[in-house]
Amino acid sequence: MTVSDRFESGALDAVLFDAGGTLVRLDYELMARCAVRCGARITSEDLHLAEARARGEIDRRARAAGGVLDSDAERVQDYFETLLAYAGAPAAAVRSAGSLLRAEHARRNLWRVACDGARETLRGIRGRGLRVAVVSNADGRVEDILHALDLRRHLDLVVDSHHEGVEKPDPEIFRRALDRLDVPADRAAYVGDIYSIDALGARAAGLYPVIVDATQTYRGHDCETIADLRQLIARLGS
Repeated sequence: MTVSDRFESGALDAVLFDAGGTLVRLDYELMARCAVRCGARITSEDLHLAEARARGEIDRRARAAGGVLDSDAERVQDYFETLLAYAGAPAAAVRSAGSLLRAEHARRNLWRVACDGARETLRGIRGRGLRVAVVSNADGRVEDILHALDLRRHLDLVVDSHHEGVEKPDPEIFRRALDRLDVPADRAAYVGDIYSIDALGARAAGLYPVIVDATQTYRGHDCETIADLRQLIARLGS
């Protein structure tokens, strides 16, 4: 059954979301300006496309290792440099801009721009009588970010791995969210952006996974995909 089938049959009570890469995105515009100052000729669109490649790299490493072995904090250490390199920045600019971006991220989380359609999607899902929550691998700041972007008021719950001491793809973090929502796993969907972390973690916990995949990175995977958040609302109907 697709997410649409589940909703239409009355078998869906809640939709849970990832935060970074799903409801909020990196500030590509700031990142591009920083890179240009450091000698790289790249754009925000270059970074957007580079992030799709970076997600694929996370999945490839997980397949090779038989699972996701590194933590979210460990991945973030090199993530900005990875995006800059995939976007075409020269090595010297990658090093200098990466250092600046890590400092800016420590000061104010770089995942700080609402994704297109985020507000209307959350509002629309609640308007259909469903519970709505976030389950995020984060650093303790995700709820503040959601408040700042006027997204938190559309959510019943925010679960941040920093406070939980467990992170995706461990099914335990999903179970905690479902327990607090009082929703059975088989009556919930989870929307994320990385297959090995979001889709496999949600499925292991018994939720139905959906991946936001604007660049069709996951074409052919055993997971429902949407091009953007507004497509999710369209699939749930009026």
